Amino acid sequence: MDPPNLLLLLLLTFASTINAQYFPEPFCGSTNFTADSAYQTTLTNLLSSISTTDSLSLTYGFFNASSTVFGTSQTLYVIGSCRGDLTAKKCRTCLEALASDIRRLCPLQKEAFLYSENCIVRYSDASIFSTVETEPNYIMYNHNAVSVEVTYKLGTQMEGLRGEAAGGGSLRKFATRNVSVGSDMVYAMVQCTPDLTKEQCIDCQEKIVGKMEDCCLEKAGMTALAPSCQFRYENYQFLDPVAEPLLPPPPPPPPPLSLRHHCRHRLQVD
Repeated sequence: MDPPNLLLLLLLTFASTINAQYFPEPFCGSTNFTADSAYQTTLTNLLSSISTTDSLSLTYGFFNASSTVFGTSQTLYVIGSCRGDLTAKKCRTCLEALASDIRRLCPLQKEAFLYSENCIVRYSDASIFSTVETEPNYIMYNHNAVSVEVTYKLGTQMEGLRGEAAGGGSLRKFATRNVSVGSDMVYAMVQCTPDLTKEQCIDCQEKIVGKMEDCCLEKAGMTALAPSCQFRYENYQFLDPVAEPLLPPPPPPPPPLSLRHHCRHRLQVD
């Protein structure tokens, strides 16, 4: 192969790698609906409702809605999930963009998933609420390297990180951690959609984090995306430290019943 053609091949390969890393392909289901049907109208209305949904729910980065298709017994379900450090405004902007893209990329499919770096939109004519789904999943990694010791140390902390996210309650299941060995540092996050139970979240995370051993033990970063959960680490700070959603204040403690109860301290975790 002559040098100009070789250079073109390398450039195309590099461009393909960048696209695969930052723009996972959409998943469009194999079953179609009819254009301009009640099904399409219902789907359009559900996706458009992201723009008018209560900002409080988006403060926690989660949107879900469902509706019966007019004149049928079918129900459509939509889930939108944002990375846990996004503000409500950034979350809405991300979900609105994906909702527009998913209608364009999967115009007549009854089921579809679409990911971006900061959010996911998913819809189906089968119930997807409170259900673990790890397929299709996408694994991407940073081609730079860190010491195997730092990723090994991250692996030893994953059980605690998963547990922290899974115990986050019904509003948000999201946790972060920084791990360092010598001069190497990685920043990690795990997240599940908050409609999952604690056990479902841990199960989902175990399945996608387990893929780290297959590709990424000395990689400087990895992203694992699945419909119900996500895992990511990088050797740079990719989270927004000032955008943490504010949690509601805890309820007031009950009145003391006795000196013993009065002296007991309880740590409440949402």
